[in-house]
Amino acid sequence: MAMMKPLCCLNGLVQPVAEARIDPLDRGFLFGDALYDVVRVVEGSLLHLDAHLARLRGGLERIDIVVPAALADDCRQLVAASELETGYLYLQVSRGVAPRSHQPPSGIAPTVLIVPMAHLFDAPASRALRAISQPDRRWMHCDLKTTSLLGAVMGKIDMRDAGVDEVLFVGDQGQVREGGSSNFFVRHGDVLETHPADGRILEGITRGILLELAEQIGLPCRETPPLLSEREEWQEAFLCGTLTGVQPLVELDGEPVADGVVGAWTKQLAEALEKRNRNDS
Repeated sequence: MAMMKPLCCLNGLVQPVAEARIDPLDRGFLFGDALYDVVRVVEGSLLHLDAHLARLRGGLERIDIVVPAALADDCRQLVAASELETGYLYLQVSRGVAPRSHQPPSGIAPTVLIVPMAHLFDAPASRALRAISQPDRRWMHCDLKTTSLLGAVMGKIDMRDAGVDEVLFVGDQGQVREGGSSNFFVRHGDVLETHPADGRILEGITRGILLELAEQIGLPCRETPPLLSEREEWQEAFLCGTLTGVQPLVELDGEPVADGVVGAWTKQLAEALEKRNRNDS
């Protein structure tokens, strides 16, 4: 991997990360009053940038944060300046700087931070992932990609302590919602199932692309929650995301998923996603 320059873009200014300074009264720091997104970079190209920025802008409008101008230009400028070839951009937009009060003043200027990260991606469907499940203790607006991720962090600590790769959050009726940093699909009765985008999960960009690809290649799917009570009937399962791509889930809570190997539909969708990404890069 080529050496990347340690730069960031803070409020439109590209500068060394070590020199960037954010005000301690920034509401992103004090309250987690901020949203973020992550964009994959392959061979210097930003994948699905328009979709990521549309999601970010939509979330900012919902929580009444001023939508910054020139986000796309800033992203492209930073990739070029940092010489990032393979990895991702982390974008964060906070409400901005103001005296500490739960009620924010109107119309303050947002703080916009973009940081490039070098990263080597796993080959499609190449990792046999293991997970644990636990009750979903997060708030009820998981469709907003907020920086307030303490619930996910706590789940990831439990995941780490269990020596597995992901944590799956489960509703009070056994509905498997999503992972700590991934969306979740199962093949059940020769139909793909994934939790609907009803606010209890993040409507992942990769998730949406996979639903399109499944329809194109003739794999039936429905947006309905996979149920832990039906896991004996699952034929295969996989996790997906911007950084994850598509990777099989072969073990859950110490028990194999289906026959514990990579499923045929997982492989098919992983290959279709890789082809889509190559065409879009």
